[in-house]
Amino acid sequence: MAIKLSSSKPTFFQRVFIRIFRFTNRFVEWHKLPPLLGALNLSSLRTELRANNLHDAYVSGASQGNTIEEPMDDNRYLEARHSDGKFNSLDMPLMGCSGMRFGRNFPRPICQKPTEENLWKPNPRLVSERFMARKDGRFIPATSLNLLAAAWIQFQTHDWFQHETV
Repeated sequence: MAIKLSSSKPTFFQRVFIRIFRFTNRFVEWHKLPPLLGALNLSSLRTELRANNLHDAYVSGASQGNTIEEPMDDNRYLEARHSDGKFNSLDMPLMGCSGMRFGRNFPRPICQKPTEENLWKPNPRLVSERFMARKDGRFIPATSLNLLAAAWIQFQTHDWFQHETV
């Protein structure tokens, strides 16, 4: 059975901020608030999302590490990111680091692994043939696209294939 993230229960003050900003956001969006209030609003939203939406991808929260088994050797990571993502959460040092699973929006029992048969329904080839087939051999123009779409596609292609390799 999946459990909630262990650090997801908001404190009293976090719950107060969540309610204040939930009310405030009915009238003013977070990005239109002064910078400090906007940052507090985003922090409250993140706390609320962690508390209500994310389920642990592991059976227990212990796999996310703790400060005893994963001590922070270098205090510079209190203010900077570690190259592999460790210590983004000081309570759970392995949360979000490389090789760890992401939090889930649905508990594990609800998301069963699909069978091989379900993966092929509908068959991708059949879908592509139906959508990409030309009716009566005629060319069907894409009236909803313009030159900006072509420029964007070209930009993305250049980004994918012409970046530096390490």
